[in-house]
Amino acid sequence: MGLFYRAGQFWRVLTAGKLPESAWAEISAVLSEDELALFQRFSNSDRRHSYRVLRTLKSAGDQNADLLTAALLHDIGKTQAALSIWQRSLIVLGSAIFPQRSAQWGQGKANSWRAPFAVKEKHPDWGADMAQKAGSRPLTVELIRRHQEPLPAVVEREADRLLRRLQWADDLN
Repeated sequence: MGLFYRAGQFWRVLTAGKLPESAWAEISAVLSEDELALFQRFSNSDRRHSYRVLRTLKSAGDQNADLLTAALLHDIGKTQAALSIWQRSLIVLGSAIFPQRSAQWGQGKANSWRAPFAVKEKHPDWGADMAQKAGSRPLTVELIRRHQEPLPAVVEREADRLLRRLQWADDLN
């Protein structure tokens, strides 16, 4: 990811406002009541990010319910440990400069200076567990759990095809 992309991300986090009512109506049409309660845990910037991922997929013609739900909830595990904008910046910088070390740091507990890296590494599992408890469908839970995984060279399963779409839309936003 380029410097301008990351600067744009930083700016969007700093300036994120509330979603308009039209967005909430669209989100409510995708999520169950319990899933919507999860979505409401997000900060304004995370809500906007997830909504942009949803809009990207829908604009590209994607209509799979599990994919659209995963688009909105793929980062919900991040709500388990609140991170400041500076901690989020540390993740980006650390991952770019020390990719292997940042992955190692992420294996630690989310209660030290390594917390941002632990959140980055562990939020897919945390989020999948949260979604499962909220009654999300198994394929939605799988997509959330795997949203940061490298894809296999040959995509044969429907879940892998949907995961590719989710990662594509997430990377654009």
